[in-house]
Amino acid sequence: MRAIQSCCLLVLITLILAACAGTPAFTQLADTRWQLVEIGDPAIDLNTTGRRPYLRMHGADQRVEGHTGCNRINGSYSGGGKNLRFDSLASTRRYCADLMRQESAFMHALERTAAARVDDATLTLLDGQGDELARLKSTP
Repeated sequence: MRAIQSCCLLVLITLILAACAGTPAFTQLADTRWQLVEIGDPAIDLNTTGRRPYLRMHGADQRVEGHTGCNRINGSYSGGGKNLRFDSLASTRRYCADLMRQESAFMHALERTAAARVDDATLTLLDGQGDELARLKSTP
């Protein structure tokens, strides 16, 4: 009887680990609003805009939505370990003369993101070489 219980427990643990294998390690990113605080080299002054760019990643279905300061964006994200990637990004097509440089830099950073680092309330997006693309802060 004890052997059957041990075998069932082993099977259950194996199934649980297999189900979790595809789960991204970035659970702390999900369901949080991440506001853009720094982007570009040289850095773009984000204080001149009326609406601050942000991202919100939804953990349940790995969707991402946000705002570039001018247009709304949405798509999906995936990752695991330190890897993070934004896929199938789409945006509305409104023209904002004074915000196009900022929007272009933000979208370019998202498209180039290959990894991320989370320190306290700061999310740093990194490219494939580990260079910093953008920095975002969590907001309530």
